[in-house]
Amino acid sequence: MEWSSMRRSPALSVPDRLAVDLERLILEGELKPGDRLPTEQELGQLFGVSRVSIRQALHQLDARGLIDRKPGRGTIVRSAASRGGQAGTALTTLLSSAANGTANGTTELARIMELRAIIEPPIAALAAERLTQGDAEQLRGLVEEMERETDLERYAELDRIFHQAISQYTHNPLLAQLTDLIATEIAPSRRRSVQSPERRAASSLAHRRIFEALAEHDALRAETEARAHVESVLREALRAAASTEPQPIPKEQE
Repeated sequence: MEWSSMRRSPALSVPDRLAVDLERLILEGELKPGDRLPTEQELGQLFGVSRVSIRQALHQLDARGLIDRKPGRGTIVRSAASRGGQAGTALTTLLSSAANGTANGTTELARIMELRAIIEPPIAALAAERLTQGDAEQLRGLVEEMERETDLERYAELDRIFHQAISQYTHNPLLAQLTDLIATEIAPSRRRSVQSPERRAASSLAHRRIFEALAEHDALRAETEARAHVESVLREALRAAASTEPQPIPKEQE
């Protein structure tokens, strides 16, 4: 991890800015579960800030369940499953079992996208009520980066991070874990559904509308925009999945 190249978020206090930037590294996977962060003193020297600011930033991440701080062991990035405790482990097992079922690809995708349509709009509404200034700056940065991005793989990853961040901002680790597990299952369809520049532009516009509703703490509009976005993604993902599935061989050719 190249700490000196870490992006800095403007318009926030020093502890809030550090918390936002460290959280971004965790959401993007630059800091992986089990990774150990430098000590408070080392982080202070790297960023040129006081240990008090570092301690306050780490306290925010600890409260969100993103890191685990224990005397003598240091600061460790937590896994999504560990953030939800025993209930989170049970949730992981349940979804993993469902994903390994016998349904074909299109059917399984439809089921998972249906689950997204049920849970993501209320998650957006809850996040709108609880969003902090730091959370809003994080989402603003993600939306602006998506609007500039042209690389398909990077765009799909930013898409995942955006939705994961919204669930994280409910401050409910079980909801964040659920979104993370769903994102893992739909990763291939997420790339297919934004393959064209037109689809990426439409997706970015939808993300912008969701962000604006969240930033204004408008729970009803956030839920409405999130539902419209997921329904649009479902249509595109199913269309893309159907177009790539092998067609049955006519009986006369068998």
